[in-house]
Amino acid sequence: MQVDALVLVTALVGALAGAVSFLFRQLVITKNKRINELLDERDYWRGIVLHDKGITSYEDWYNEQHRMPPAGREMYVRQPEE
Repeated sequence: MQVDALVLVTALVGALAGAVSFLFRQLVITKNKRINELLDERDYWRGIVLHDKGITSYEDWYNEQHRMPPAGREMYVRQPEE
């Protein structure tokens, strides 16, 4: 009789562990799909805005926003004096 109870408890724990791992896997898959949808939407709207401003690519815009000062010149933003 003890062996039957042990087998039953082990089967129940195994079934619960399998269900939890399956649900966790589904959660990760759903999250990744949603992230990809959001990335596609971001790229779509980014493309519309860049086209509207006449910029050819995101890299051109990024380089313009984060340009380095020419060598030998002072920085664009001054550091606060102490």
